[in-house]
Amino acid sequence: MSEEISEACGIFGAISKSDMDVFPLLYWGLLSLNHRGQQSYGFTTLKRGTFHKKEDLNLVPTDPREVGKLSSALRGSVGIANARYATSGGRRTKHLQGGKQPLVVSAGKKRIAVSYNGNIVNASRLRSDLTREFGKFKTDADTEVLARQLLLALEENSGDYQRAIGNVLDVVEGAYSAMVLDSDGSLHAFRDVHGIRPYCFGTKKGAYAFASETPALDINGFYQQDYVHPGELVSVDSKGNFERTKVRKQRDAICAFEFAYFSRPDSILNGTKKPVYKIREQFAKALAKTYRSTLRNADLIISMPETADDAAYGLHEATGLPWERAVRKNRYVTRRAFISRSNERDSVIDKKVNIVPSLVKGKRLAVIEDSIVRGDTSKINIAKLHGGGAKSVDLFVTYPRITDPCLYGVDMATYGELLGSKMSEREMASWLGTRSVNFQTINGLVESIGISQERLCLGCVTGRYPTPTAQELADSIKRNYGRSRKESKARIYESTTNQGT
Repeated sequence: MSEEISEACGIFGAISKSDMDVFPLLYWGLLSLNHRGQQSYGFTTLKRGTFHKKEDLNLVPTDPREVGKLSSALRGSVGIANARYATSGGRRTKHLQGGKQPLVVSAGKKRIAVSYNGNIVNASRLRSDLTREFGKFKTDADTEVLARQLLLALEENSGDYQRAIGNVLDVVEGAYSAMVLDSDGSLHAFRDVHGIRPYCFGTKKGAYAFASETPALDINGFYQQDYVHPGELVSVDSKGNFERTKVRKQRDAICAFEFAYFSRPDSILNGTKKPVYKIREQFAKALAKTYRSTLRNADLIISMPETADDAAYGLHEATGLPWERAVRKNRYVTRRAFISRSNERDSVIDKKVNIVPSLVKGKRLAVIEDSIVRGDTSKINIAKLHGGGAKSVDLFVTYPRITDPCLYGVDMATYGELLGSKMSEREMASWLGTRSVNFQTINGLVESIGISQERLCLGCVTGRYPTPTAQELADSIKRNYGRSRKESKARIYESTTNQGT
């Protein structure tokens, strides 16, 4: 998908049994996860009971001088880091500044730093309750809701993390892979009861690390790896004592979209035992079985850059059709389409992608995309293929038709922005400028991933969500939207009509 739908965050944390500074681990780990959040980054370390923080908007820095300054400022044998994209709170700079993670909060003598990936569905109600306890919030991001809920639970449970996390899991609904750095030098990782967002950890001599995806562990040499399971707490104290506890358990529901788009191709998610790129190849092979007759009319496979490349290879293997990477992304056009002003958006998209006309001229193209959300980028790129002389375009999409919003940390939280909620496949083909649009089946998706449908979150393609408040919100908005065809542009879980739900 070249339209760059974004995820909430990438998180990384590390703790050493010795006095070794962990900043190099944090830096390389977070750089490996920058694809998960590109609006801001932050590092927090602890040394002799004092938190040291450095954060800013934009990507994780790569200039050696800037990295050197960070290294000098961030001493400590334990630390956490975050690369954020805002799926809660305001989108303007002042809101993004306030929402940077990790977030440090305190109550009485207890002081903690929190970094998390996901989205809290009932944040509005919790914020109202917690305001009575703590007073006015400093930010409008749901990170502070999670952090203050944990602070309250720690206070009520005399600092016992197992009981406190149990309280958090009981009252905080949504997706959250979270890590907590305590001022006592301990590091705690926990995950929502459904495990909607990925979470893993690794060990090596004298150190532990936690991350959103396995490549962040790989790059730091943490090759002994496992997963933080849904509803589990994993803790390492300042002396290096390691403990993991199953606090709560409900059905697994990892986000299926992680496999299609978000996660790095070299990640291994939640016990699948094979890298994501292999699953994406399998997606295309499933498409080849479903759409044999349509593919017989194609001369050439084209992938929309760059997450569809693995799928294009799979389609090539399954059909024998030649594959050309005739669509290329300009990596130096760094202004991301989804944060551009509306009057700049199409121009930015157009500049990011180049078509090689000589490779597509006169050809019947089987174009493969990983997914279609809003469709605007696909429309522009397909027009460029026609401009380059393509005879015809049939579009093959490795992810099923997205008809419902995500309430768990993906940047698609309204019905009105989803092309699949407004148009049939035939209408989409006409609007996009293709001969056909061919979506993955849900069975093909599930079989390719290798996890049972009951253990996946497929809310965005089925309208069925694993948590009750999310289901109530989506059903309510869908009923109203269906009658009026008008919908608030606010994210569903932040809509004024849903405050206090």
